[in-house]
Amino acid sequence: MKQIEMSIAERLKEIRTYFDFSQKHIGEILNISQSTYVSYETNRRIIPLKHLNTLANYYKTSVDYLLGLTNKNKKVKNIKLNADEIGHNLKKFRTEQNLTIRQLAENINVDNSLITKYETGHTLISTHACYDIARKFNISVDYLLGRSNTKDI
Repeated sequence: MKQIEMSIAERLKEIRTYFDFSQKHIGEILNISQSTYVSYETNRRIIPLKHLNTLANYYKTSVDYLLGLTNKNKKVKNIKLNADEIGHNLKKFRTEQNLTIRQLAENINVDNSLITKYETGHTLISTHACYDIARKFNISVDYLLGRSNTKDI
C-alpha cells in the first residue's frame, strides 16, 4: 500500500506545482484545511474519492492520471459523483468479468458486504478499492466513476 500512496501523493504535488497553486489554495477548493491537504501530499492519508473527483474536474484531467495509473493527462467529462451510477458500473464490470461478489472482494481484500454496498449505491466506493480494481483488472477508474466511456486505463 505504501507504493500506491506514494504514487498518488507524488502526482498530487506534481500537478499542483505545475499549476503553481499553493496547498492552502487547493485546501480551499476541496473545502478542507491546508493541513488535511498536506497529509494527502505527504503520504499520511489517502485522498478520498470525492476530493480526487473535485481535483480532476478542477485540473481538467482524469482521475486515472491523478492516481498515477497513467501518465497520459487526458481530458474527461466533469461530473459529480453518483454512488448509484458508480455501483451500476461496478456491477456491470464485475458481471462482464464473470466475477462473483466474493471473487471481487477477495481480489481487492475487502468484505463481500462492502462490494454489495458499493454496487447498490449505499456506500461510495473508496479510493483504495478503485485503485486496486483498476490495477488488477486494467480498468479505468474514470470509467467506473462515469467520467469516461473508455474502459481501458
